[in-house]
Amino acid sequence: MKKIGQGGLRSARDLRSPPNALVLEALSQYVLPEQVDEALRQTGRWPKRIRKLPAWAVVWLVVAIGLWGDMDVPAIWRQVAGTLATFFHVAGGRRPPDKSALSKARIRLGPRPLRRLFTMTAQVTTQSPPRGTFYKNKRLMLIDGQKLPIPDTPANAKAFGRPSTRRNGQAMAGGYPQVSTVRLVEAGTRITVAAVLKPATQAEYPEASSLLQQTCPGDLILWDRGYYGFGLLKQAVDAGRDVLGRVPAKVIMERIKTFPDGSYLACVYPTHYARLHHQQGLTVRVIEYTLDDPQRPGCGERHRLVTTLLDHQTYPALELIALYHQRWEIEIANDEITTHQLGRPVTFRSRTPCGVVQEFYGILLAHNAVRTLMLQAALTVDIDPRTLSFMHSIRIIREAIPIMRAAPTVQLPNLYQFLIQSIACGRLPPRDNRINPRVVKIKISNFQKKKPQHLHCLQPQRSFIASVVMLK
Repeated sequence: MKKIGQGGLRSARDLRSPPNALVLEALSQYVLPEQVDEALRQTGRWPKRIRKLPAWAVVWLVVAIGLWGDMDVPAIWRQVAGTLATFFHVAGGRRPPDKSALSKARIRLGPRPLRRLFTMTAQVTTQSPPRGTFYKNKRLMLIDGQKLPIPDTPANAKAFGRPSTRRNGQAMAGGYPQVSTVRLVEAGTRITVAAVLKPATQAEYPEASSLLQQTCPGDLILWDRGYYGFGLLKQAVDAGRDVLGRVPAKVIMERIKTFPDGSYLACVYPTHYARLHHQQGLTVRVIEYTLDDPQRPGCGERHRLVTTLLDHQTYPALELIALYHQRWEIEIANDEITTHQLGRPVTFRSRTPCGVVQEFYGILLAHNAVRTLMLQAALTVDIDPRTLSFMHSIRIIREAIPIMRAAPTVQLPNLYQFLIQSIACGRLPPRDNRINPRVVKIKISNFQKKKPQHLHCLQPQRSFIASVVMLK
C-alpha cells in the first residue's frame, strides 16, 4: 500500500509530511512540487493548520481542471488524489470531498498562488531549442489577444462586462460575459511566456507594452495590425527588440528610400503635428504586396507589413512575408486550449471573478505543461514540436495520470519515459495548402434573448401529475 504513487495511501493528516504528497506525476517535470510550495509561501497561502484539502492539493486540482473539460470537479479531484487511493478511503469509511467542499477550498486558495506559479514556470526554451524557434538567430515571439466566454452570473458580468452588438439598429449586450486575454507566446513551441487577463470591454493594445517587456533583446515579435502604433514600435527599438506586423489601411507611409526587393524605408511619427514638421520620426521598413491567386482571400488587395529589420539583404522581403504567417501559431494555440483542451461552449466554469482568474492561470499552466512534454518528445526524435498532435498528446497524458498515481514510485521514471515516447508517436501529416472561409452556419437564433430575469425563474409548486387536467 505504501508504494502506491508518490504520496501513497496517506490519510488527510499525513498529507503534511511530505507537503507535496498529492502530485500529478505526469506533469511534475514541468510544475515542480517545490515550486508549488514556494508559490504558496510567497503569496501567504501556506497552510497554517491541517485540512482535509490542503492548499498544495487544491493547486493541483485547479491545474487538473484545465485538463479535463468534460468532468465535474469531484471527478477531477479523484484524478488528483488517485482513483485507487480514493476507493480505499471510501472502503475505510472516509467520504471524499464533495463539490461544495472543493469549491470552498478553491475560494480559500484564491488566484494569487496560481498566477505566481505560472510566472515561475513560464519561460522560453533555453536548452536545445527546437526547429522553428528562431529566424536567423532571432527568437520568434507572438503577441495576440483572445476573448473567452465565462459563466453568466451577476458578479462576472459586473467585473468583466459583456460584448456589445447591434441588431436592427438597436444596441444589445452579448449573451455571456467575456474576458479578454493578451498573451506572449513562443512561436516554435506555442508555450505561453506571459499573459494578461482583463475585462472584455477594455482594449488589448495597452497590454502589449507590458508583454513586450517580457521579451529578450534580439527577439523578433510578430503581431497583428491591431497592435500597430508608434509607442510600441519605439519601445521595441529602444529595448533592442525587432518587430514584424501588419499596418492598418489608414496609416500614411511616405517613401524615403526604395530597395531592389520592392520594400522601402519610411518614417512613422507619434502625432499628426510631428509628421507635418518631421519631428521625432522613427525609421521603419515597409513591405507592400498583393496576391494574384483568386482562390485566396485578399486577392488583388494591398497588404502592408512594417518591420524594424531595415537591412533588405539580410532580411529579404519575400522571406519576411512568408515569416509573418508564423503569427498564426498563436491562433493554433488558442484553438488547442478552447477546442481540444477544454472543449466547452463556455470556456470557464467559475461563477465568481476570483475563480475565473484562478482558473485562467490553471488552464495556462496545464497547456504549458502539455506543450513542454510535447517539446521533450520532439527533441528525442529531432523533429519540430509543432508536427506532433496536441489532441493525441493530451489524451495520452489524461490516460497516464491515473496510471502513474497508482504505480509504485520506483516505476515512475520508466513510466515517464514511456509517456514521452507515446507522445512522440502522434505525428501530424504535412500541412495542406488550403484555406477556410470565415463564415458561420447559424448567425441568429429564433429564440428570444436570455435576460437577467430568466436566471432565477419561479419554479413549480406542484408535481407534474398534480397539475394535469383531463379534457372531456
